[in-house]
Amino acid sequence: MWKARPFNSDNPDPFGRNTAKSSEEQLLAESAKCPSCASNIFYQPEVQGMVCRNCGNIYKPTTLEKMGSLGYSIEHDYTGDNEISEDDKKRHEIVCNSCGATMIADENMMSTMCAFCGSPALITRRMTREFKPDYIVPFKIDKQTAENNMRQWLKTRKMTPRGFKTKSRLTKMVPVYVPFWILDCAVNTDMYGTGKKYIDTERVAVFSVKTDAKYYVKGVPFDASLKIANKLMEAIEPFDYSEMVKFDNRYLQGFYADKYDQRPTEMMDRFIKRMDRISLDATDTIAAKYDEYEPSPEKNFTWMSELSIKYCLLPVWFMTVEFGDRIYQFAVNGQTGEASGQAPTNEAIDVMDRVVSFSRSNWRWIPLAVSVILPVCMFLITVSGNTSLFFVVLLLALCFIEVLLIAFAVVLAVLRKIGYRASSRIHKSVDTVNDFDKAPGMDSYLDTSRGTKLKVDDFLVRRETNRKDDEKEEKEEHGIPFELY
Repeated sequence: MWKARPFNSDNPDPFGRNTAKSSEEQLLAESAKCPSCASNIFYQPEVQGMVCRNCGNIYKPTTLEKMGSLGYSIEHDYTGDNEISEDDKKRHEIVCNSCGATMIADENMMSTMCAFCGSPALITRRMTREFKPDYIVPFKIDKQTAENNMRQWLKTRKMTPRGFKTKSRLTKMVPVYVPFWILDCAVNTDMYGTGKKYIDTERVAVFSVKTDAKYYVKGVPFDASLKIANKLMEAIEPFDYSEMVKFDNRYLQGFYADKYDQRPTEMMDRFIKRMDRISLDATDTIAAKYDEYEPSPEKNFTWMSELSIKYCLLPVWFMTVEFGDRIYQFAVNGQTGEASGQAPTNEAIDVMDRVVSFSRSNWRWIPLAVSVILPVCMFLITVSGNTSLFFVVLLLALCFIEVLLIAFAVVLAVLRKIGYRASSRIHKSVDTVNDFDKAPGMDSYLDTSRGTKLKVDDFLVRRETNRKDDEKEEKEEHGIPFELY
């Protein structure tokens, strides 16, 4: 029916087919091609621009004027060795049949285990595609130094299982050049929070706080390998880029190298989340204006501009430990020696959790009920008048069990009262220490040469008082902006 209906170009078209478009609309709707390589480009909200997924350039949506670049060179898939460079012909790939990891090595290097999962199920094959990073930071520390640093780091872990820190577990360290995207960009963040100012001893003014921040970061690394925990790589940062050099094949001799699995256009969400976390470092500056300040990070909105990204190989010593039914990854920065990982916790923590859970369940009444029944049994034995050795031993045994049950009931009562909070605090303390170290913040990557802008607006929401009968709410807007450069 719709196909048979005639189309009248003189009448308004509800679908906009005969609506005249401005030159700008035509540019966006019909000519969304990359000016550099003619590939399709797409709008990316995180960078507020049109991104080419082929060459990595970023353009303004309205004029297609270049805003920045993702700075990577696309890797091509090859069907044979005829297009692979002479340097790549001297290398081979070591593929793990367990986790799928692929490591690049020179013709003289082999491996007995996977650096990422510890599996010995490895196969060797010829190079299947070009391997060509742009930059590389050479290894600076040797295996012995890496092992010593890892050993010292493991000593700081709390309540780990017995035998986990033994020296024998440190003999499996493997040197790997890990692929990274190195990000330079401008970061814009809208941050929200609640501030309080004490008017006097009884009254408090509550403000809704909005902060507009713009700053520049330089050299923020993002690992491009899916086999490696992102938090692990962040924990061994930062790297010293003053030692970064143009990629040269000679740096790979005697080391393994990994190839990237993700392009920058596939990692935008990860870029934004980390920039969001870096922006939270400005909270201290904002909080200094108030007596109390509570940020609301879930309301924050961050976007990036002026992006520039380099493809670089960074040096990492890897250690994989299989413990129980899990595989744990540990790493040492091959340049600075910074070590990190995620250590398991002792089984005693789990036992403590089970005891605390039992003290809060209905099963806790069983020992109490038995402790009430036992005195009745002892009374019946006593009034029976039987003085045989068997009944005397039985009576003493019941007395001993009664004392244990009463003590157990008291312990359960104490655990029920304070055990849950104590267990939570211990868990939080141990999990925090044994987890990956915290990633570097704004101080490590802030580009101070380009300036920082921080504008804070607050609006008085209400005034609070400690006396409930005098509580009042005043709704008035009071903007107090200021800028820091």
